[in-house]
Amino acid sequence: MTKTKIEWCDYSRNPIKGYCPNDCFYCYAHRRYNRFKLDKTIRFVPADLDKLKTIKQPSKIFIGSEMEMYHKKINPMWVNEIIEYSRNYPQHTFITLTKCPENLNKFVFPKNWWIGITVDGSKSEYRLCLPDYIYGKNKRFISFEPILNASVTQIGIKYLDWIIIGGKHPGPVHKKEWIDDIVRRADDFNIPVFIKSNANYPIKRQEYPE
Repeated sequence: MTKTKIEWCDYSRNPIKGYCPNDCFYCYAHRRYNRFKLDKTIRFVPADLDKLKTIKQPSKIFIGSEMEMYHKKINPMWVNEIIEYSRNYPQHTFITLTKCPENLNKFVFPKNWWIGITVDGSKSEYRLCLPDYIYGKNKRFISFEPILNASVTQIGIKYLDWIIIGGKHPGPVHKKEWIDDIVRRADDFNIPVFIKSNANYPIKRQEYPE
């Protein structure tokens, strides 16, 4: 299994394939599906998980980099099967992201899963991004990518374990001071911050939770 281009993880797997039901105008997966005329049918491909057997060293593995796995249109039995399969690999860290945090309570994640919420400022997200949606002993984080307006700097982060900041591909649309505000607040709560290269931020900072 080849490594991913996503900076903050070692590998990515997409056992749920097809055209993501989230309608994000900046979605790179949508562009790829449209450009190469890929099969847009949403489907579960369990065999995709078998490639985890090839990873010998403990690694950070992003599950669902091209799919909103917690959308109401996705069969929750598929997600549960993915979670159960991951229990065979306690040495790895599994990372997942969602824009539907209200559906996370349908699942019980092993403690080696890091559960994240994607926030971009495209709508009123103060309710949706609260860490209270993430239960158990899992690491909790927010991915601010892209940052479309200054409202994201007001989102509660106090109880987070990690923050990721990125820019819209192929280029950022945010202002530097918005990232400054997020980083400043993260430092107030001693939250590690990972700033992706595509954010074009002048300071290199790429930290992980313990």
